[in-house]
Amino acid sequence: MKRVYLGNKELTALGVGGCGDDTQKWVDYFNRTLTEFTVPEGVTRLFDYTFAGNHSLTSITIPDSVTSIGRSTFNGCTSLKNVVIPDSVTSIGILAFRNCSSIESLTLPTGVTSIGDYAFDGCSSLQFLTVDATTPPSLGDSAIPTTISTIYVPSASVDAYKAA
Repeated sequence: MKRVYLGNKELTALGVGGCGDDTQKWVDYFNRTLTEFTVPEGVTRLFDYTFAGNHSLTSITIPDSVTSIGRSTFNGCTSLKNVVIPDSVTSIGILAFRNCSSIESLTLPTGVTSIGDYAFDGCSSLQFLTVDATTPPSLGDSAIPTTISTIYVPSASVDAYKAA
Protein backbone atom coordinates (compact mmCIF):
# COMPACT_ATOMS: atom_id res chain seq x y z
CA MET A 1 0.00 0.00 0.00
CA LYS A 2 1.28 3.46 -0.90
CA ARG A 3 1.67 5.83 2.04
CA VAL A 4 0.49 9.42 1.70
CA TYR A 5 1.99 12.22 3.76
CA LEU A 6 0.81 15.69 4.62
CA GLY A 7 3.83 17.52 5.90
CA ASN A 8 5.56 14.92 8.04
CA LYS A 9 2.39 13.05 9.08
CA GLU A 10 1.04 9.96 7.37
CA LEU A 11 -2.42 10.60 5.90
CA THR A 12 -4.76 7.72 6.69
CA ALA A 13 -8.15 9.41 6.63
CA LEU A 14 -9.92 12.36 5.07
CA GLY A 15 -12.16 14.68 6.99
CA VAL A 16 -12.96 18.32 7.50
CA GLY A 17 -11.59 20.86 9.92
CA GLY A 18 -12.30 19.89 13.49
CA CYS A 19 -12.37 16.13 12.80
CA GLY A 20 -8.98 15.43 14.23
CA ASP A 21 -5.37 16.33 13.75
CA ASP A 22 -3.95 18.09 10.69
CA THR A 23 -3.91 14.88 8.65
CA GLN A 24 -7.69 15.11 8.35
CA LYS A 25 -8.21 18.87 7.96
CA TRP A 26 -6.93 19.52 4.47
CA VAL A 27 -10.12 18.73 2.52
CA ASP A 28 -11.98 21.58 4.22
CA TYR A 29 -10.10 24.23 2.29
CA PHE A 30 -11.50 22.96 -1.02
CA ASN A 31 -14.77 21.53 0.27
CA ARG A 32 -17.22 23.86 -1.45
CA THR A 33 -15.41 24.33 -4.79
CA LEU A 34 -14.25 20.84 -5.79
CA THR A 35 -15.75 19.47 -8.99
CA GLU A 36 -13.70 16.26 -9.17
CA PHE A 37 -11.60 14.60 -6.51
CA THR A 38 -9.38 11.54 -6.31
CA VAL A 39 -8.87 10.27 -2.79
CA PRO A 40 -5.16 9.44 -2.41
CA GLU A 41 -4.20 5.77 -2.30
CA GLY A 42 -3.36 4.81 1.28
CA VAL A 43 -6.34 6.61 2.83
CA THR A 44 -8.45 4.04 4.68
CA ARG A 45 -11.41 6.12 5.95
CA LEU A 46 -13.59 8.92 4.71
CA PHE A 47 -14.68 10.66 7.91
CA ASP A 48 -18.14 12.02 8.64
CA TYR A 49 -19.15 15.08 6.56
CA THR A 50 -15.93 15.14 4.49
CA PHE A 51 -17.61 16.36 1.30
CA ALA A 52 -21.07 17.18 2.69
CA GLY A 53 -22.84 20.10 1.06
CA ASN A 54 -20.45 20.38 -1.87
CA HIS A 55 -22.90 21.22 -4.65
CA SER A 56 -20.10 21.42 -7.25
CA LEU A 57 -18.70 17.89 -6.84
CA THR A 58 -19.55 15.79 -9.90
CA SER A 59 -17.07 12.91 -9.63
CA ILE A 60 -15.21 11.13 -6.84
CA THR A 61 -12.59 8.40 -7.21
CA ILE A 62 -12.17 6.24 -4.14
CA PRO A 63 -9.10 3.94 -4.01
CA ASP A 64 -9.04 0.30 -2.92
CA SER A 65 -7.39 1.29 0.36
CA VAL A 66 -10.65 2.85 1.68
CA THR A 67 -12.68 0.50 3.91
CA SER A 68 -15.37 2.80 5.31
CA ILE A 69 -17.43 5.78 4.23
CA GLY A 70 -18.62 7.76 7.23
CA ARG A 71 -21.84 9.47 8.25
CA SER A 72 -23.03 12.12 5.78
CA THR A 73 -19.73 11.96 3.88
CA PHE A 74 -21.38 13.03 0.61
CA ASN A 75 -24.70 14.31 2.00
CA GLY A 76 -26.09 17.06 -0.22
CA CYS A 77 -23.62 16.67 -3.10
CA THR A 78 -26.43 17.39 -5.57
CA SER A 79 -24.21 17.35 -8.68
CA LEU A 80 -22.44 14.07 -7.87
CA LYS A 81 -22.96 11.66 -10.78
CA ASN A 82 -19.95 9.38 -10.92
CA VAL A 83 -19.25 7.25 -7.87
CA VAL A 84 -17.30 4.01 -7.93
CA ILE A 85 -17.19 2.32 -4.55
CA PRO A 86 -14.26 -0.12 -4.41
CA ASP A 87 -14.51 -3.72 -3.19
CA SER A 88 -12.49 -2.79 -0.10
CA VAL A 89 -15.39 -0.76 1.36
CA THR A 90 -17.27 -2.78 3.98
CA SER A 91 -19.51 -0.12 5.49
CA ILE A 92 -21.45 2.87 4.24
CA GLY A 93 -22.49 5.21 7.02
CA ILE A 94 -25.80 6.79 7.98
CA LEU A 95 -26.86 9.47 5.46
CA ALA A 96 -23.61 8.88 3.51
CA PHE A 97 -25.05 9.79 0.09
CA ARG A 98 -28.30 11.45 1.17
CA ASN A 99 -29.67 14.01 -1.28
CA CYS A 100 -27.16 13.19 -4.01
CA SER A 101 -29.91 13.76 -6.51
CA SER A 102 -27.83 13.33 -9.68
CA ILE A 103 -26.67 9.74 -9.11
CA GLU A 104 -28.58 7.56 -11.60
CA SER A 105 -26.96 4.17 -11.07
CA LEU A 106 -24.68 2.67 -8.48
CA THR A 107 -22.80 -0.55 -7.84
CA LEU A 108 -22.27 -1.72 -4.29
CA PRO A 109 -19.20 -3.97 -4.20
CA THR A 110 -18.78 -7.47 -2.82
CA GLY A 111 -17.24 -6.24 0.42
CA VAL A 112 -20.16 -4.11 1.61
CA THR A 113 -21.72 -5.73 4.68
CA SER A 114 -23.67 -2.79 6.11
CA ILE A 115 -25.48 0.27 4.81
CA GLY A 116 -26.59 2.85 7.37
CA ASP A 117 -29.96 4.51 7.86
CA TYR A 118 -31.00 6.80 5.00
CA ALA A 119 -27.64 6.23 3.25
CA PHE A 120 -29.16 6.87 -0.19
CA ASP A 121 -32.32 8.71 0.88
CA GLY A 122 -33.14 11.60 -1.43
CA CYS A 123 -31.16 10.16 -4.34
CA SER A 124 -34.14 10.94 -6.53
CA SER A 125 -32.49 10.01 -9.85
CA LEU A 126 -31.19 6.65 -8.61
CA GLN A 127 -33.05 4.05 -10.66
CA PHE A 128 -30.61 1.15 -10.97
CA LEU A 129 -28.68 -0.54 -8.20
CA THR A 130 -26.22 -3.40 -8.60
CA VAL A 131 -25.19 -5.25 -5.46
CA ASP A 132 -22.23 -7.57 -6.03
CA ALA A 133 -22.21 -9.08 -2.53
CA THR A 134 -23.32 -12.71 -2.43
CA THR A 135 -24.64 -12.21 1.10
CA PRO A 136 -27.17 -9.37 1.37
CA PRO A 137 -25.74 -6.47 3.39
CA SER A 138 -27.58 -5.34 6.49
CA LEU A 139 -29.70 -2.29 5.74
CA GLY A 140 -30.59 0.54 8.05
CA ASP A 141 -33.96 2.28 7.94
CA SER A 142 -34.79 3.63 4.48
CA ALA A 143 -31.23 2.92 3.32
CA ILE A 144 -32.33 2.34 -0.27
CA PRO A 145 -34.65 4.89 -1.93
CA THR A 146 -38.01 3.92 -3.38
CA THR A 147 -37.05 5.49 -6.73
CA ILE A 148 -35.01 2.40 -7.62
CA SER A 149 -36.81 0.45 -10.32
CA THR A 150 -34.27 -2.37 -10.71
CA ILE A 151 -31.84 -4.06 -8.34
CA TYR A 152 -29.29 -6.47 -9.79
CA VAL A 153 -27.81 -9.12 -7.49
CA PRO A 154 -25.68 -12.24 -8.11
CA SER A 155 -27.90 -14.90 -9.69
CA ALA A 156 -26.94 -17.51 -7.09
CA SER A 157 -28.08 -15.12 -4.33
CA VAL A 158 -31.54 -14.10 -5.58
CA ASP A 159 -33.36 -16.18 -2.96
CA ALA A 160 -31.18 -14.83 -0.14
CA TYR A 161 -31.95 -11.25 -1.22
CA LYS A 162 -35.68 -11.98 -1.48
CA ALA A 163 -35.63 -13.42 2.05
CA ALA A 164 -33.71 -10.42 3.38
